[in-house]
Amino acid sequence: MGIYIGVGTAALFVLLGWAIKYKGAYWLIAGYNTMSAEKQANVDTKGLGSFMGNMLFILAAIILAAFVCSHLGLHLAATLAFAAILPVTIFMIIKAQKYDGNTRDAQGRMTKGSKAAIAAVVALLIFLSAGTGWFLYYVSRPAEFSFQGGALEISGMYGQRINLAEINELELIEAMPDITGKNNGLDVGYVRKGHFFLAGQGKAILNLNLSKPPFIRLVTDSGAFFINAGTPEQTRELYKEILAHR
Repeated sequence: MGIYIGVGTAALFVLLGWAIKYKGAYWLIAGYNTMSAEKQANVDTKGLGSFMGNMLFILAAIILAAFVCSHLGLHLAATLAFAAILPVTIFMIIKAQKYDGNTRDAQGRMTKGSKAAIAAVVALLIFLSAGTGWFLYYVSRPAEFSFQGGALEISGMYGQRINLAEINELELIEAMPDITGKNNGLDVGYVRKGHFFLAGQGKAILNLNLSKPPFIRLVTDSGAFFINAGTPEQTRELYKEILAHR
């Protein structure tokens, strides 16, 4: 599903870039479309349209590369590609001011008010990106496991309570089945948390890091679970503890 979202988003960006650059659809440019006719007359629309079109093509390529890398399991490359979107966007916002005469004084220098407005937008983008990054880091941390009242407690986002008496199958595996889709969950880098679809397995609840095998597979009366801990040694120890508590 993710690859289709990526292709669709990239295609939309290419379509917008084509319309702006080659068909003069300048009304699609945010900011320009809300200007008065008098202010629009001070904008180099052809230069701005060409620049914005090219930037949308670049963003489309980055987005497509990120989703393709994620689909192919190249999680580090995908993360770097997604991260590149922020500096490219900031560059686009700042560089676009070159074509807007309304931001310049009589000497052609950017006015203080325009600089302050651009700085505020850039600061907001950085703040939102930092907040998103912190949230993703927080929720992607390894889960903590404990045994309480005859159950395995899995903490954190998409945590679960697995009744040990309901475990029908339990094994330690070195490789995960192919993940074919996601119903509801977290898919960041190598981290998978939530409800996914696995080849040959069907629906399963995952709480693991794909880069740190082995993995514990549990099948209970309520479904299949795949988990691992922060390190391979901790996962093997957890497996032994589950066997001991059954």
